[in-house]
Amino acid sequence: MRNNKNRETKINTCITVSADECRGDAEKMVRKFSKKVKKDGIIDEYRDRTHFKKNSIKRTEKKRAKKRLIEKVNRRAKELLNPRSSRLRTRRN
Repeated sequence: MRNNKNRETKINTCITVSADECRGDAEKMVRKFSKKVKKDGIIDEYRDRTHFKKNSIKRTEKKRAKKRLIEKVNRRAKELLNPRSSRLRTRRN
């Protein structure tokens, strides 16, 4: 068996929001904290680790994510090449 400890990514467990950042507004501090947690991927990592997933399922999810990303990039490139796309027409001045 291989030692998989070297492959694990380290999660930053210390996320802080100071009162100076948000000028003492408690609600703003909570929002900023939740954004930082989402950005670091802590919640996603927790959800992934709570239940076991077979390797085949992980591979298929990875392939789907890659395919979605490629489609998204192609769609944006197509919009840049065709400025008269339907997305740009819906804007009103």
